Amino acid sequence: MVTEISKGTPEKEIKIILKKRLGRKSPGKSIYTFFGKLPAIEDGLTFQKKVRSEWK
Repeated sequence: MVTEISKGTPEKEIKIILKKRLGRKSPGKSIYTFFGKLPAIEDGLTFQKKVRSEWK
C-alpha cells in the first residue's frame, strides 16, 4: 500500500496518517515466518556451488 503525503502537509497531520498506517496489519503471514536457517545437511559453500550450478 502506498500513502501519498503532499508537500506542505502539516507535521501533526503526517503523524496521524503514519500512526493509522503503522497500526494496520497485513493479512496472512508475518514476515517472521521467512526468517530462519537452512538445515545443516552439508557445508554452506558446497550447497551454494551446487545451487548456482543449476542456473547454467
